[in-house]
Amino acid sequence: MADAITVPQVQPVQPALRFLRVIPGIFLLAAVGYAGKLLEQNVGAYAKAHHWTFPNIEYVLWAIVLGLVISNTVGVPAIFRTGVATYEFWLKAGIVLLGARFLLGDILKLGGVSLILVAIEIVGSLTFMTFLGRQFKLKPKLTTLLAVGSAVCGVSAIIATKGAIEADDEDSSFSIAAILALGAYVSGHRTFSAFE
Repeated sequence: MADAITVPQVQPVQPALRFLRVIPGIFLLAAVGYAGKLLEQNVGAYAKAHHWTFPNIEYVLWAIVLGLVISNTVGVPAIFRTGVATYEFWLKAGIVLLGARFLLGDILKLGGVSLILVAIEIVGSLTFMTFLGRQFKLKPKLTTLLAVGSAVCGVSAIIATKGAIEADDEDSSFSIAAILALGAYVSGHRTFSAFE
């Protein structure tokens, strides 16, 4: 008679234990984000105090640079990886909270003419960026991300649109880098113009 084969039982991970595993990574994400905010404030203030011309680099770009430095030098230890993998959830939650700051009353205070001008700007920017994307033969999803990022509100719009159009990480990373670089360039150009 054939021997019975026993299959080992896989024990499900307790929800509390699963939650505890993400906490170190979430704290690391928060620390990197806060460090990016501190760098934005302090580097700009230091440059201004010493009369240096330095572009106003947003904290998002500082946080990305810090993340790249950490991951490419010391690496992300295993204890942080589970929590760091939740970054997309926190980005989306941040976008929702950012949008919640604007109340309907504030929008109504702008008035009809302002809202029409905003609509014209968004449509014009989307149209122009789509035209440029086709001229440079960019992928349609990359073109869409660049158009939305330049027309609406930069990185937040790119991240929100990425999930809606199912763009890959390479397209979204390129779009975010391009929008942040453009923002740093424009900010630096304004700073240089102020000293001329």
